Amino acid sequence: MRVTMRKNNSRSLVRKEETKDIGTILIEAGKLTPSELEKIIEFQKRYNLLFGEAAVKLHFLKEEDVTWALAVQFSYPYLKKGENTISKEVIAIHEPFSPQVETIRTIRSEMVLSGVGSKIKTIAVISPDDGEGKTFVSSNLAAVFAQLGSKTMLMDINFRRPRIHEIFNLRNNCGLSSLIIRRADLSQAVQFRLIPSLHIMPSGPKPPNPVELLGWQETRELISSIKNLYDVVIIDTPSFLKSGDALLISNLSDAVIIVVAKGYTKVDSFGQVKKQLDSSGVRIIGSLINETGKKDKKIVNGLSSWQVKRLLRWRGFKRQRWLSS
Repeated sequence: MRVTMRKNNSRSLVRKEETKDIGTILIEAGKLTPSELEKIIEFQKRYNLLFGEAAVKLHFLKEEDVTWALAVQFSYPYLKKGENTISKEVIAIHEPFSPQVETIRTIRSEMVLSGVGSKIKTIAVISPDDGEGKTFVSSNLAAVFAQLGSKTMLMDINFRRPRIHEIFNLRNNCGLSSLIIRRADLSQAVQFRLIPSLHIMPSGPKPPNPVELLGWQETRELISSIKNLYDVVIIDTPSFLKSGDALLISNLSDAVIIVVAKGYTKVDSFGQVKKQLDSSGVRIIGSLINETGKKDKKIVNGLSSWQVKRLLRWRGFKRQRWLSS
């Protein structure tokens, strides 16, 4: 299978472009006039203030205008309060400067140190059961990689209970399943939301045979082709223990991240997942403890720890404590 799209040959995950100053950004957005900009700069120098502070004190801007301009300047697009085109689960887009998102960016940094973006391109996010936060994790990881400037693909390979299209408010009439059976090309299956470097591929129409579809050679070739076009491909998956889908997806990926929910995921369930991954030779680059899981239907927002552990080093880790405490 051949996917036609220009390959990205850059070795760096960070795309460096000329940065506009905050005043220019605000003028181009129609939030400031040139004369107001001059008054802000004069006031800023006179009282030794930051640009945003001066603009707010002069009542030319609101604090949210300044925050928006800073987000644009640092390539962190986000939604203002009241904008609901993307689910609030994607906190990296709704609240890019919150402590929770800072934790996710730390996870991103650990992943890069583990080889993500260079030797490791495709990462499957898996969990033993439903409701443990893997879609929350995959969506936000994809967002923060894209905010870094990395050409990022968020791919939904949960053919049984897909959610990516719901979270990003996209149609799901065309997607990965359409590509596999050659009913669409990549340009038709990929969609874009807010962040230019974030490309989203929904699952597409539900196939009657997900396991067989994932086992096709065409599927393997397709994912390999997509991998060569992107810096990072984050894959959302179905529950690991409810079907054979997630194991097949793990074998199609360069590495996996295991997500567990504090107070919900059982040690035995985690052990079963790890045993099957071990037997298949799948590389696990990390585990993520989610503080809010199936018991709490509120937005999952407590990523409490990221453990970058080589598999052999996990032997001495006290799983009982962190999975059930």
